[in-house]
Amino acid sequence: MAEKLAESTWTGFLNKQKLELDDKALVKALSTFEKTDESKPVAQLAALDDVIAQIPEQIKGLAKRKKEIGDKRFGEIKDKLYALLEGAEALQKKAKGAAAAAAAEKDDDEEPDSPALLTTKMVPLLRKLRDGKTRMHALICTAGKNTAVLVMQKTIPTSRRKLLSEAVDAKSGVKYVVGECGFESNALTFVVQSPGGQLAKRVRQALLDQTAVRLKVRVKGNDGVEEHDGEDEGEEQPGVQSQRGAPPGGPASAEQIAYVARLRRLRERYDQALRDQHPESTKLRAVMGFASERADALKDYVAAGKALESLEKLLNSPAKPSGSNAASDSQSPDDGDGNDAVAGWRVARTTAVASLKSVASKIAAARHASSAKAIVEIDELMKRLNATPAEREQVAKLQAYLREDPVVSDICELAEDIRSPMLIALDRLHAQLAA
Repeated sequence: MAEKLAESTWTGFLNKQKLELDDKALVKALSTFEKTDESKPVAQLAALDDVIAQIPEQIKGLAKRKKEIGDKRFGEIKDKLYALLEGAEALQKKAKGAAAAAAAEKDDDEEPDSPALLTTKMVPLLRKLRDGKTRMHALICTAGKNTAVLVMQKTIPTSRRKLLSEAVDAKSGVKYVVGECGFESNALTFVVQSPGGQLAKRVRQALLDQTAVRLKVRVKGNDGVEEHDGEDEGEEQPGVQSQRGAPPGGPASAEQIAYVARLRRLRERYDQALRDQHPESTKLRAVMGFASERADALKDYVAAGKALESLEKLLNSPAKPSGSNAASDSQSPDDGDGNDAVAGWRVARTTAVASLKSVASKIAAARHASSAKAIVEIDELMKRLNATPAEREQVAKLQAYLREDPVVSDICELAEDIRSPMLIALDRLHAQLAA
């Protein structure tokens, strides 16, 4: 059972036990947490993280005195610590939600240009608009049949227009419609400074494509035209995703929304690249296959999204002359034409090792207390990357290691995604060894 998270809860319990422990760090962490305010979730979250970090350390120290304390008292004290931990983790979950909401409230002008502004970061804004009191700024971009919508709390600077034009993959004929939006009469209503005809359906579809949120939309133009779309949706409520677009387990996650939006943006370019016999067609197919497998079979939208990032980089990179052989360019002199999967792994491994060395150098330069430990872990990781796995079992073990190792996960999250390219190369190598 969770305990009230307070210094007095812990110290009062120890007084009853008539026991002194080396618990200054834990007491300080509890005291710091008590001084935080729910209105400042980021500070509260930091204090909770400290409490959660100290409790396991306290349990470790307690275990060393088990014989002295006795089994019964040891069990009671351990149970008390676990109850405090349960309470801290529950509050941590709540604080994370509040911190995420607070992040959405930050000054929009400070947000860097990123596709996330059109996808995951718009979802909490659309939820907030449903209160019927909030008004936000909107910018609609159209080019041919494509439309993109940006909703922000502050005035949208003209510099954001580039983000929208990229989203619609505009070559020419780009139009921008400025306005504001709010929730009126059970519909997300856009009041725009342009003629309002032919916009509602496009805006509604763009919001669905970008956020997976299905809304009834109304557009009021400065020409007096008022247009509606989605009025025949029956019982469907604004801001709630349609069951046709939701996975069996419930509404789409932020990661799934971002993956789907990026996939839609890249699909046409990917298909065209294959039709044009892109020099990297083999690699493009491998990356797309990996992304599809992660998303469709494993529902791992984080890995799938990172794979699409790699795909986009391939599509954006200058194509090599048609006379060059992209596969052989990346092979070592010893690689034959039938050994392209081995060469692909060597390239992916070499690139990852270079990235790891760069990360290690930055860590060393930081001279943090934990730098030495981190560098040792990175060195160990580099040693585990077999230069040429010759058997399927070796490949499978290496795949499992890359997916599960916490050091790999930390580097992918904080520095660079080294995992996806290596897994793609290993998948090809595994298939080649099975042939």
